[in-house]
Amino acid sequence: MQITINNQLMEVEADLSLETLLGQLGLLAEESSQGVALAVNRKIISRSQWVFCQLNHGDEITLIKATAGG
Repeated sequence: MQITINNQLMEVEADLSLETLLGQLGLLAEESSQGVALAVNRKIISRSQWVFCQLNHGDEITLIKATAGG
C-alpha cells in the first residue's frame, strides 16, 4: 500500500501499525523516539496509541522530530 510521510510517497506492506512503521524507519528506539510527534491525516496520535494505530492506503503521516540547538 502507499502512504505519504512528510510529503514523500512511500510503499509499505499492508496491515502496518504506526509503531511498526517507526521501527522500520529506525525511530522506535527510546533515544530515537524522544521528541517525536506524529499526526495521521492531520490527527495527532499520542505515543501510547502508536501500537494501536493501523495505517491505511493513502494515509498522510506528518512526523516532527525535535532537535537540540540554540
